[in-house]
Amino acid sequence: MDWFTSLEGVDELETAEAFLDFFGIPYEAAQVRSKRLHIMHHFNQQIKKAQADRCLTEQGRFLLARTLLADSYQAFHHHEVKEHSTLGVYSRLTPSFVGFAQLQEVCL
Repeated sequence: MDWFTSLEGVDELETAEAFLDFFGIPYEAAQVRSKRLHIMHHFNQQIKKAQADRCLTEQGRFLLARTLLADSYQAFHHHEVKEHSTLGVYSRLTPSFVGFAQLQEVCL
């Protein structure tokens, strides 16, 4: 992941939109607003997996990061989050449900 953080300007990015703008990836704002966590989580996983050789130039590392971010955005663009997300909440084998009758009043 050091290859990614060494890119000039990346350490100043704070939002999913900022990352997409920085790497010049066109996006639909409504899609990013509702799926930003999943897009950025997927992107982070892809960066960790990437085998970016030290011999890659700055431009090569930039293009690799751009490709990974574009792929992460496309994985969730107009798709169901639970089908593509690797977050633990979507990988539960049995759904969690608490019936109304099981709820108890709490007095403070």
